[in-house]
Amino acid sequence: MATETSNMFEQEGEMNIPELQQDLRRKYQNVGNRIQDIWRNFTPKQREKAMRETVGDGKVLRDSHDPGLGGLKGFLPDWNLKDITSTPEFFLDRLKFRVETDLHLQHFEGVNGGPGDREITHAAAQTIRRDGQYAVFLDLGKDYGQWMKANGAEGRRSLEEIAAMSGLVVPSNEAHLLMQRQTTIFVHYNHLIEEILDLGSKTRAKKDTSVRTTTKEPSEAMAKLTLAPKPLKVSITEVLAQAAEQKLASEAYLDLLRSEAVVLNHAVNSSNGSRPELVPDERGRILPMITDRHISVAFFEVMHNAVKAIVTWEYIVRLISMLEGDGMKDKVKRPLVAQELSNTCHLEYRRAQSAFRRQMSSSSFGVAAKSFRRITTGDTSRIAIKGQPSDYTLSNPHLHYILRLCHPDTTHIDAAEWIHRIDDHHTRYPDDLQRLSEDQVLALGELAIIVSFMHTLSTSLTKVAGSKKLGVLFTGRTAELDTELAQYKATADFGDHLIPRDNLLEPGVAGNALRALDEFMIERAGAGLGSLYENLLHDCVDDVEKKCSDAQLKLQNQQPYVPPMAEEPKPASFRVEQRREKAKTRPADGARAYDINPIAPAQLEVAAVVPAPLLKVKASTASVFDTIFAKDKARGSVSWADFTGAMADLGFSVTPRGGSVFTFHPPESMEAPRSITVHRPHASEIEGYKLFIFARRLRKTYNWTVETFEVE
Repeated sequence: MATETSNMFEQEGEMNIPELQQDLRRKYQNVGNRIQDIWRNFTPKQREKAMRETVGDGKVLRDSHDPGLGGLKGFLPDWNLKDITSTPEFFLDRLKFRVETDLHLQHFEGVNGGPGDREITHAAAQTIRRDGQYAVFLDLGKDYGQWMKANGAEGRRSLEEIAAMSGLVVPSNEAHLLMQRQTTIFVHYNHLIEEILDLGSKTRAKKDTSVRTTTKEPSEAMAKLTLAPKPLKVSITEVLAQAAEQKLASEAYLDLLRSEAVVLNHAVNSSNGSRPELVPDERGRILPMITDRHISVAFFEVMHNAVKAIVTWEYIVRLISMLEGDGMKDKVKRPLVAQELSNTCHLEYRRAQSAFRRQMSSSSFGVAAKSFRRITTGDTSRIAIKGQPSDYTLSNPHLHYILRLCHPDTTHIDAAEWIHRIDDHHTRYPDDLQRLSEDQVLALGELAIIVSFMHTLSTSLTKVAGSKKLGVLFTGRTAELDTELAQYKATADFGDHLIPRDNLLEPGVAGNALRALDEFMIERAGAGLGSLYENLLHDCVDDVEKKCSDAQLKLQNQQPYVPPMAEEPKPASFRVEQRREKAKTRPADGARAYDINPIAPAQLEVAAVVPAPLLKVKASTASVFDTIFAKDKARGSVSWADFTGAMADLGFSVTPRGGSVFTFHPPESMEAPRSITVHRPHASEIEGYKLFIFARRLRKTYNWTVETFEVE
């Protein structure tokens, strides 16, 4: 008997029922006891709310005989309000049954000896016409529910006989409903667990704030806020200060990821929700958001990117420092350092552009989603633009500007113009700005930061194009490390800490997840993430200094400088062993800025060596900073206008950097040498996790606390 096989769930993006069951098992293993306690203590109204939140549109069968909702009772009669909300054990028994019972056994018998899935769907299946196909329901991983089509009359008779004897080879009319029932049940149960925790957990940190705090007199204070003009030429010292400020911002963000579960949880959810796999490919297929297997990758990416950002800006700071003083006049050192600096800035620009493209391709906010497609090669997916940005020049200027910024041919010089245009467009058409998500606006701001920095750098240093002619140090080594880390990321599994969704908000879970990641990296790579990048940074700085020294010697000997040949990359096993040996000589208490292990929030609030002087301010200004630095969870919120008004009251001026990014410059009287660059929140409200970010940035930059401000 010849058969043709295919798998309907691969065509739907490789989602399969066994994977959904595995997700449910992991959730039950991690939080099953807590779910039972919360569900039993829920009132019927609370259970109803959880059910309606689970399905999204709130539409649920009233009882098992409800004829509405497109005949849902035909394959899902037990998902109804009357049965699930009235008695807690009705759902809890079914949850345990779905977790503990093999999938193929669920066909024949249900919970407490009740009817199995096939018996429940049998009557409705008779209304569906058979098409000669059969599905095989053996527990064979993703091949569960594999479709078979017989060739010829003999093949059909053979399949019919097997179907009659085993019950696990099912004709298409019944198979479709069986798959639909099992898929829907597992999807609903997975989501219901998350809703139960959201509604009933008294231990997890809250994602959102409650009471909004507003201040008075914002217009008077805003009138004092001046827009500082961008200078035509800046000194290398000023460029260094701008790079150091961005490095400080990156450090503050990593601190928050390590100390505030709310910030880490938001970052992981954002990374998971913007995966390239969720962008349709050329055939319109996506990998579904339903399964939990991608959450570990998202967690890995968040921490990896945070550490890499600090090291990138630290390296930029080190390179600019080499040009301070006589470095700008050194005809040997200047071109070598300038080239490496240019290469590193171009690398950061492309990273920020890629992050912006990833956010704009997200289907959750459809401003530009339909203009992208996913291209998958092996296990790697990348995002490409459909057509050309110029296709929308007249019909949709907003989309045209967005796609220009996403296009790989757009240089950082071109990007400055497109960011300016998109800012002007958002000023004239604020509704288009509101159509973007918060994460999309944040990604636009990150792109604007590096573009603005490269523009400022070009005013004090001759423009240098990205090049490999003088040897690639930082760009080559980070690419090599990225390739190695991608292999580890693909096998990472931190589901015991990350599942169910928002489990990071539970006390202690975020810290355990961070420790697990650090241990995972030490086991696989021979060193933690922080150590990997610390070593990379030191090696690159040492090599730049050696290149400059060698070039000086060549010049003194009147020999032309010839860049050394790049070394062949060492095998991964060799690098891992090298790192383990190096770790033995490293001090055990050597705290590094790139460490990813958890820290307590209180550690971030240690009094500064030189505390900030007391500032006498208006009551409205004090109220703003009281809210930002409040230590209780229900901090409230602060409007952007109130924040800028408070900064103006302190004498700050501001420079717009593009893409909703603003740099606040302190007055000379404050004797604070540093400016601070922040993102204006999308909805112009500083709330939730954003309050932690603003508080950390202000504390790290100016040593401010709630005690710094006194009402005059």
